[in-house]
Amino acid sequence: MVRDPRIAVSRLLEQLPERQGFGDATLIQHRLGSIDLGGGNPDVGALPTALYRDAARELTESEAFAASLRYVPAPGIPALRAWIAEREGVDVERVIVTTGGAHGLALAVLGTLDAGDEIVVDDPVYPLFLRTLDLVGAHPVPIRVDARGIDVDELERRLLAGLRPKALFTVPTFQNPSGGTLPDDRARRLAELADRFGFTIIFDDPYREVGFEPGAVDVRSRQLDSDRVIAVNTFSKTLGPALRVGWIVVPQALAERFVRLRNRLDGLTSGTLQELVLRIVQRQEYPAALAAAGVGYGRKARALQQALESRFGDAIEITEPSGGFFLWARLRGDADFARLHALAQDEGVFFQRGEWFAVDDDAHLRGTMRLSFSEQPAEALVEGVERLHRAWRRLG
Repeated sequence: MVRDPRIAVSRLLEQLPERQGFGDATLIQHRLGSIDLGGGNPDVGALPTALYRDAARELTESEAFAASLRYVPAPGIPALRAWIAEREGVDVERVIVTTGGAHGLALAVLGTLDAGDEIVVDDPVYPLFLRTLDLVGAHPVPIRVDARGIDVDELERRLLAGLRPKALFTVPTFQNPSGGTLPDDRARRLAELADRFGFTIIFDDPYREVGFEPGAVDVRSRQLDSDRVIAVNTFSKTLGPALRVGWIVVPQALAERFVRLRNRLDGLTSGTLQELVLRIVQRQEYPAALAAAGVGYGRKARALQQALESRFGDAIEITEPSGGFFLWARLRGDADFARLHALAQDEGVFFQRGEWFAVDDDAHLRGTMRLSFSEQPAEALVEGVERLHRAWRRLG
């Protein structure tokens, strides 16, 4: 960065790194008719837009509407906090409504970590969390993730060898990007290790309600009874990311301090949007709408997986998803994956390269890719695989 001495700039702003790969627009070639298998948007057809219309009409015609346009309490409106607290099985004082999941992650990081602190993270990791760590200058330590979530055995070995993280970050359900889900036995061991070695667990769980089968996972975040757990969630995957409403569950002893921290940032989440969300989630049709969306995503995932298996055969290894928005796959062999990515875009399909989800050393992720099935219709997913296969054949 070339600094202009005439313009005031903070050390944070000056030193924020330009992370490459995931989200780097220079690596994306948008062409007319291109099929995007790289995004994380929900299918707008699966969002409960009819419930939005009913809830908006009910809100705007009620006496509560004018009051919702005023400043509201920093932790959130009481009724929505109570609904979330009942859903999570926690005391309402632990719930803070946030302006989306990213805001919740920022609060968790700012309230937990200092410059130079170590934090264990998923490997592969949700890359935008690494950018959140840039706010404080914490150091991420990767621990492998498999089909059963973060590898607790590897974590314990590293802890016994002397690793002393201040926190741990993981996406426990339908992990982004790998699709793995942390089972109860691993979650219990993780909580035990947190108690034993004194670190905080940050659970980022935005896909929990996007299971392909109703009741695929417990609706409640795992191990929320532990005072070492901070849980972050959002309505972005179920009601749409433009809504910008989420929540964070913090330890009881730190709840007041987190509210104080939130007051020094943005102060509050829109009361009008909170009232709208409350009216949607309280409607009796809401659970059925969630279940139908999950079933629809399951059909898309199967269409994508079957197309990949049909075209690539033994050349591809797939982690079969049971929820979420993504399919994780590895192409066997030593093909030039950077060139494949460029050729795929030339053929009219975009995907996320697996090495973009690495913390530092990406060698073990080369040849992997994250393919999103959430937004595209099934026929576009099949056509996207055809284009990807043509690019792969061009590599020879």
